[in-house]
Amino acid sequence: MFEEFCLPYDVRQHEALHQHGIKIVYHLCGGLMHMLDLVLQNGADGLETMTPPGMGGDCDLAEASRRVGDKLFFIGGFDQNAGLERGTPERTRQLVLECFEATRDHAGYVVCPSDHFFHGDPACLYAFADAAKECVY
Repeated sequence: MFEEFCLPYDVRQHEALHQHGIKIVYHLCGGLMHMLDLVLQNGADGLETMTPPGMGGDCDLAEASRRVGDKLFFIGGFDQNAGLERGTPERTRQLVLECFEATRDHAGYVVCPSDHFFHGDPACLYAFADAAKECVY
């Protein structure tokens, strides 16, 4: 369905935006691993939300990076339930660094939560920000 109905429209839209120097971040929620090649075909520059299995998605950041990380940058992939809502500062830090390490070979990753969150320990939010500052290429 995506290939038949979305892809032709996306290609035209992305080409038009690229003519004006605009970068495209394509948003797919949940199961995206089987669609990585289709996102490449539509001309997007980046892909989000990279939702991990612990949050109901299927994203394996290391596998996605291996397959298409040299052609797309990624945004998301951080499991905020395990890190910010139910985690400790140490666990939050570990999750941030795991996301970065999974994608560091291609220098195209923005660490951020994979979805909205409504509760979180402020200490975990500080740990997230402090760990993210270390994630440089």
